Amino acid sequence: METQRPSNVQYIDKHDRTWQQHLHKIKQIQSYTAEGKVGYISSKKRFSTHFRWQYNNPQFYTLTLSSTLTGDQVVLEKNEKDIRITDTQGHYRTAENTETLLKEIIGIAIPLSQLTSWLKGQPNEQIDYHVGKNHLLADFFYFIENQLWTIDYLKYSTGSVPLPEDILLKNADQTLKIKVDSWKY
Repeated sequence: METQRPSNVQYIDKHDRTWQQHLHKIKQIQSYTAEGKVGYISSKKRFSTHFRWQYNNPQFYTLTLSSTLTGDQVVLEKNEKDIRITDTQGHYRTAENTETLLKEIIGIAIPLSQLTSWLKGQPNEQIDYHVGKNHLLADFFYFIENQLWTIDYLKYSTGSVPLPEDILLKNADQTLKIKVDSWKY
């Protein structure tokens, strides 16, 4: 698993016409499903899991994390009423804040509200970001719980709308690697 930030990345202007056209296309993708693997490394913990992210809108989405080795599965479901995490044994918990609940259950603060856009390579245009020579999002920085994270897009799919296949998220203590194997939208 690649855990080092890429070096020698060449950037182009954010106002590049090809990038702006691509950005318009990915903004049009409102509902999608992404499946793949997530790897996590810190000084205290290391694991990898399969994921399935089914996003319908900000009020309805499902994140499933599962292990093929143990058969364990955690399902996070957000609907208009609440957020619920259910495990393989049928135990569940609810909360008002998705990130807090995920951190309590799996030990990682994953910003799911931002992940919706980040996963498809759409930056928050209010923060600084870089576009690579391939006319796709290259990287950006983001603060989560007072920690600076770098988000690097290492590889994109080929097709009419290139979508990220490999994303590297890092802070001083943690590394999160997302590998998307399939996209449906």
